[in-house]
Amino acid sequence: MNECAECGRPLTKDEIALTKKLINRGAEKFFCLTCLAKSFSVSEELLKEKIEQFKRMGCTLFL
Repeated sequence: MNECAECGRPLTKDEIALTKKLINRGAEKFFCLTCLAKSFSVSEELLKEKIEQFKRMGCTLFL
């Protein structure tokens, strides 16, 4: 099971996919929504909206 590299919280598959989408497709360290939001200085709600947008666009990371 993957854990957030920053806070250690268990990750969802969407959080792993979002880390790959926003940081690097080859990433081996992943981050939870809270830590990603802090890192990018955006709200968690915005990141949730982006996940849904990427899914609608058919991004294969979010299958």
